Amino acid sequence: MKKQHTEQMENRQDFGGRLAALRRAAGLSQQQLADQLFVTRQAVSRWEQNRTQPDLATLQQLTAALGCGLDELVGGLDADAAFRRRCASWQKATCLAFRLALAVQLGLFVLGAVRGQMEWVLLPVLLFLCGGSLHPLLAVMTSSGDYTMLAGYDPDAAYDRKKLETLVRAMDLWVQVTNLGISLVAVPIGFAASEAGFTVLIVAQVIGLLGAIGCVQYKYGRNLVTAYPGLTTAGQAGKQQTRDIQSQQMKPLIWWSGLFLAQFFLGFFCVGVFHIPNNSPGAVAQLATMLPGVCLGVAFLLIQTGRAKRMAARGERWRMNKSGAALLLGAVALMAMQLLAAAFMQGGGSW
Repeated sequence: MKKQHTEQMENRQDFGGRLAALRRAAGLSQQQLADQLFVTRQAVSRWEQNRTQPDLATLQQLTAALGCGLDELVGGLDADAAFRRRCASWQKATCLAFRLALAVQLGLFVLGAVRGQMEWVLLPVLLFLCGGSLHPLLAVMTSSGDYTMLAGYDPDAAYDRKKLETLVRAMDLWVQVTNLGISLVAVPIGFAASEAGFTVLIVAQVIGLLGAIGCVQYKYGRNLVTAYPGLTTAGQAGKQQTRDIQSQQMKPLIWWSGLFLAQFFLGFFCVGVFHIPNNSPGAVAQLATMLPGVCLGVAFLLIQTGRAKRMAARGERWRMNKSGAALLLGAVALMAMQLLAAAFMQGGGSW
C-alpha cells in the first residue's frame, strides 16, 4: 500500500511529483541532489512538495544532475496548478470559519435578546461588522478578479495578479479565523454577562482585526506592484521608479500610523480612566470628538500618499506641505478636545 501511494505521488502531473520521480530514477537522495546544486536538502524537499519552485538557472542545473531534458522535467506542466490548489484549500477553510463564527454570533444574539441585555445583543452585531462582513466583499474580489474596491488599490499601478489574489485570500482567511476565535471566547463571557467583558471583547476584536490585516500585509504584501505604466519618468527604469514611489509613500503612512495609534489608545484611555458608561452624554461626547479626528487622519493619508506618488514620479522627495500639516494639527486638536470632554463629563458636567 505504501509503495502504491509513493508511485501515485511520483506520477502526479505537477513539478514536485515529476522531480521526485526523476531524482529516484537517477538513484539520488534529496541530500545528494542538494549537494550537487549547492542548496540545502530542505530546498529540494520544498520543491518536491510544491511549496516553492526553483528559478530558471537552477532548473538547468537540475536537468544536468538528473540526466534529463528540460521538457522532461517541466514540459506540459500546469504552472498554476499548485496555486489553484492552495486557493481552493484556503477558500474552504475561510468559508468554514465564516459559517462557524456566524452560528456562534447568532447564538450570542439570541442569548442577549432572551436575557433582555442590549449590550449582548449589540456585541455579535459588532463582531460581524468588524470581521464577518468582510468575507462577502473579499470573496467577490477573488471570484471576479476586480480588486478596485480593495483599500489602497492604485489604478495607476500594474499588479502581480497572483500575488494580489494570494494577499486578498490570506487576508480573508486570517480575518475570519480571528473573528471565529473572538466569537468563541465571547461565549463563556456572554453567559457571565459582564460589562467589562463586553469592552474587552470589542477591544480584542479591533486589535485582532488590525493585527491580522497587518500580518498578512507584512507576509504577502511586498512586491505586489510591478510598475506604474500611467506614470513616466525620463531616464528612470520601471523597477527603480516603483521602488522610489513605494518608499516615498511609506513616509505619510508612518505619520498616519502614529496618529491612528494615538487616537485609538486615547479613546480607551478616556473610557477607562474617566469611567465613561455606555449610552451616556460622555460617550456621545467621545464619539463626537474622536470620529472627526479619525476622518481627518484618513484624509491626510489619502491625499499625502497620492501626492507622494506624483512627486516620486517626477524624481522629487516627499515633504509634508501646509495642507497635510493642517490636517494633522486638526486631528491633534480634536484629540485634546476629546480628553477635555472626558474630564469635564466625569466632573458631572452636561452639554
